[in-house]
Amino acid sequence: MKPIDKNNYSYKKGQEYLDIGEYVEAIKEFDQYIKQHKDSWKSYNGKGYAFQKLGKYAEAIECFDVALKYNPTAVEVLNNKGVTLSLKGLYNDAVDCFNKSLSNNAQSIEALNGRAIAYQNLLKYKEAVETLQEAIAIEPDNTQTLLSIAVTFQKMENFAQAIAYFNKILELDKKNIKAISGRGVTYQLMGDNDEALKCFSKILKIDKNEIQAWVSIGYVYQKAERYTDALKCYIKGRKILNGKYHHKLFDGLASCLAKLKKFDDSLKIYQVIFQREQGRKKWAAQRSIKFVNRLKRKIPIEEQN
Repeated sequence: MKPIDKNNYSYKKGQEYLDIGEYVEAIKEFDQYIKQHKDSWKSYNGKGYAFQKLGKYAEAIECFDVALKYNPTAVEVLNNKGVTLSLKGLYNDAVDCFNKSLSNNAQSIEALNGRAIAYQNLLKYKEAVETLQEAIAIEPDNTQTLLSIAVTFQKMENFAQAIAYFNKILELDKKNIKAISGRGVTYQLMGDNDEALKCFSKILKIDKNEIQAWVSIGYVYQKAERYTDALKCYIKGRKILNGKYHHKLFDGLASCLAKLKKFDDSLKIYQVIFQREQGRKKWAAQRSIKFVNRLKRKIPIEEQN
């Protein structure tokens, strides 16, 4: 196997395009490099990562498999493939992939965190916590690991432990938006909407364009049946997105529009979700489309305007 020529223009440009999020251009550059270096596993890995970011998971996995043919023990490829399998909803396969990665490097924080997230989605919270505790033993102040274990405890409804871990992150970085948001979601799950809103509002003081904060405030308002206020938050978030897609925002917006009996608008948003997503999210959108159509048929046209 030939070593990577990192000075090669196409390979270098491919990496640069990955760094700035220009994934289509990155794929073109990696393809150009592969023409001359057919066994370049790193190029296939980069190309697969670009496909993953574009939501083209089948193409991404195909690239990772080619990379692994040339370098079966490449931890970074196995981790990327594991993440892609999780995004596709194939969580058991993702666990197997991360286990292969860990058999090559038992200290891989990325593999441990990836396996934990797959376990979360399989509702295997005990296994997720055990995996994350392994990661914490290796790197105690790793923010991603601390966030993952906080979220796992949140899903287990062990809210005190969840808040304790979110607070630990905030001791390391008082402006960590994910930790503030996680703490807010935890308060929301506890039924303390006032504390939840304080957390989400604090995020907007740090960054008024933080999409997740607008989504979270919208969710709080929606749960309180303040649908008009929720809609304003989602609309604000969508303006910030400027044409980009965000699953939670679109899902909240579609749900809110249905509550306000704006069924046609709601269906349009759910159709976007259905077209963009794969796995569970795709089928959830399909169920929502059927449900909104049933609601639409039951309510007179004049009440829908």
